[in-house]
Amino acid sequence: MEKSPVDILFGKRNFYEFLESLEQMMPEKGIKTIREVIVKDGVNAEEKNRIKSYLPTSIKFTTSTTREMDRIAGDKNHQGYIIIRTKQKAFQSLNFENFKSNVNEGMGPILILDRIQDPGNLGNILRTAECMGVQHVLLSDRDTSPITPVVEKVSAGAVHHLSVYRIANLKHGIEHLKKNGYWVLATDEEGEEEIWETIPDSDQMAVILGNEGEGIKRILLEDSDYIARIPLHGSVSSLNVVVACGITLDRVKNGPRLN
Repeated sequence: MEKSPVDILFGKRNFYEFLESLEQMMPEKGIKTIREVIVKDGVNAEEKNRIKSYLPTSIKFTTSTTREMDRIAGDKNHQGYIIIRTKQKAFQSLNFENFKSNVNEGMGPILILDRIQDPGNLGNILRTAECMGVQHVLLSDRDTSPITPVVEKVSAGAVHHLSVYRIANLKHGIEHLKKNGYWVLATDEEGEEEIWETIPDSDQMAVILGNEGEGIKRILLEDSDYIARIPLHGSVSSLNVVVACGITLDRVKNGPRLN
């Protein structure tokens, strides 16, 4: 019988974040997807026992050489930690009905990503968002990077602790949030005011970040309650979207900058 395709999850932090999140996952997104767990030769008994504590005895757990692990991971930087899983469809992503069911008042900040296409940027944004207390991330279905194993690794496993939703029309997501009393903040280099000057309660705030080259779609800007810019003082006219994400979420969570 032909084996079904697999995903390779790799990188030490990503590896452990995935294992530690298994109890929070639905079965089809956690234990039942794992085919094999592989770690590098030389891992001590204490660490082996820690890894085994996450896993049923039915899951194959082995050690291997660096050369063999390089082959399995396609020469990616696995750091000696690999999980082989059944290939997932639209990995971990939930749909609009899930979004409407799961997200109601007081669950902000909510992060909305409009056409983030670079896997590295997406992974770093998800890592930043999780570190800043975001629980729900809404993605546009088109022109957005899928959540690949590379995105997982770059996110340092943060993706396993987030609810990530993909919907065809972000405008509908914004409408749902507004019905639940959320304010919507868009970041734009031509914003009407500096980001330090805005912001109501972060629990009722949604933040939109836009495409790396084109920014946020005009139709989404029109639906925003605030369009704010991050003041820049150098010669370069714009920030990388990951940096903008960190500055914006820090502002939303922690309040005005001290003068």
